[in-house]
Amino acid sequence: MSPQSLLIDTDPGQDIDDLLAVLFALQRDEIAVRAITTVTYPSAARARLVKRLLRWLNLGHIPVAAGLEYPTRSMSPAETARLEDPAVSINHACFAEPWDPRDEVEDHDAAGLIIRMAEAHPGELMIASLAPLTNIASALQRRPGIAKKIRSLALMGGETALNRREHNMAFDPVAADIVLSSGIPIAMGTWDITRRFVLTAEDCDRFRQSASPLHQALGRAIDAWHPVQNWKPGPVMYDLFPILWAFRRDLYQTETLPVRIETRGEFTAGMTIVHPSGPKIEVTTGIRQEEVRQLYLDTVFGAAPAA
Repeated sequence: MSPQSLLIDTDPGQDIDDLLAVLFALQRDEIAVRAITTVTYPSAARARLVKRLLRWLNLGHIPVAAGLEYPTRSMSPAETARLEDPAVSINHACFAEPWDPRDEVEDHDAAGLIIRMAEAHPGELMIASLAPLTNIASALQRRPGIAKKIRSLALMGGETALNRREHNMAFDPVAADIVLSSGIPIAMGTWDITRRFVLTAEDCDRFRQSASPLHQALGRAIDAWHPVQNWKPGPVMYDLFPILWAFRRDLYQTETLPVRIETRGEFTAGMTIVHPSGPKIEVTTGIRQEEVRQLYLDTVFGAAPAA
């Protein structure tokens, strides 16, 4: 069976699970990563993290593009200031240190790259969204016809079982509404289900103590990230869901539900609501978390790449 063609749209730098999930994707034979795009300020700095990871893995031929930095909604001054604080938004930039010109991104049109990949792989390309949906919505608005060429889209985002505004949806609910209404077959990994796989302290020690320079660098990134999000027990691997959906759907239980996203409420914008008028999408209801954990660890540590 041919590997699944995959485009990954991600926002590494603020939470550590993006890099850790992309690492997993790049090491699976069942997946052919065709391109990686980054979104949310500072998207070019986020892209440098991706380019460094690709260089570690000798995969520098995979195209990378930085994308849109702000949501389509308006932001308060306080929210903008927090987003633009590098200690928050790019807290593990140490992964891309020391600076190397080979890690600079040349393509700053992520939506254009998404369009090109959809047109180059019609009916074959799956999109894995690990971030707010701003880039993907922009591509669909610019070239609506690509919706019929994209095989499917799996996203980490939303929550239907709990009263919660999940970050990826709430950051840009207008973009999320465009994507959910596009007609692309969609699977949604909800906050409550995807948060159930967490890397333990012992798992993180394996990065630090590995003989692989790549793993050691990721261990330093984990150490830089955790004080900023110290309410988490360790790396919460939300973003693994869209990658696993590409080839191991059996690891999740899902239900087909009509889902809408609230775009206007002062306190509810960004909430995903089960409503009869919504498009039907696959929504996670369960996870075989121990099997997911073992598959992840076996993949990432089974054959450590040389620097």
